[in-house]
Amino acid sequence: MDFISLSKSNRLFWLGRYYERVALSLQYMMNCYDVMIDTNSFDYEGYCRQQGIPNIYQDVEDFFQRYIFDMENPNSIRSAAELMLGNGMVLRESIGSSTLAYLQMAVYALDEGAGGEATGLQMLEVLDNIMAFRGSYDDFIADDNVRNIIKCGASVECISFALRTGYREENVPEELRKFIKRITRTKLQTSALALQSILRQERIYDGKNTDDVLSKDDFLQAVENLFLV
Repeated sequence: MDFISLSKSNRLFWLGRYYERVALSLQYMMNCYDVMIDTNSFDYEGYCRQQGIPNIYQDVEDFFQRYIFDMENPNSIRSAAELMLGNGMVLRESIGSSTLAYLQMAVYALDEGAGGEATGLQMLEVLDNIMAFRGSYDDFIADDNVRNIIKCGASVECISFALRTGYREENVPEELRKFIKRITRTKLQTSALALQSILRQERIYDGKNTDDVLSKDDFLQAVENLFLV
C-alpha cells in the first residue's frame, strides 16, 4: 500500500462523494420526473428543505432544468458533476485515463440534456457512465487504499442522501456495515465521537442495543463529520 498524502486522500474521498451524489440525485430525479410528467407536480420545495439548499426555483419545470443541468447553480447536479470530474482529472494517475473517461462522458451527456426534450434518456445515459466508472475503478485500481477511500466517500453520500430524503433508506443498515469495514481499511483520520455514534447505530440495527436510541439527525451528523478531510 503506497503512502497517500492528505491532499490526495481528500480528493479521493470527495470524488467518491460527488460521483455518488450525481448518481443518487439523478436516480431520485428520474423517479420524480416520471411522476411530474403524469401529474405536473412535484414537491421541490420540500426536497430543497431536505437537502438544506435554497429554493431559488420559479416552478416545477424550472426546478428540473436548473437543479439538474445548470452549472451556474452551485447546488445543481451539474455543479456536482463538475466537481466530480475536476477531482477525477487531478487523480488521473491514480484512477487511470480509461476510468476517468467515463466521468467525462457522464458530464458530456449531462450537458447534452440541458434544454432538451429527452430529459429522461439523457439522465439514463449519465447514470450508465457513472455505473461504468464505478465498475472500472473497482476492477483496474490496484491500490486497495485508493479504492476504499473512494468507496468511503460514496458510502457517506449514500447514507446521507437516504437519511435526508428517505430514498432507499431501507438499504442504510447494509450500507453502514460495508462502510464500517471500509473505514478500517483506510488511513483516513476519523472523529472518535462520530465513530462512536456510528458504531452505536450499527449495534441498534443489529438488535444488540434494543433499549438505545440515536436520532436520525444525530446519526446524519456523525456520518457527515466522521472523516477529518
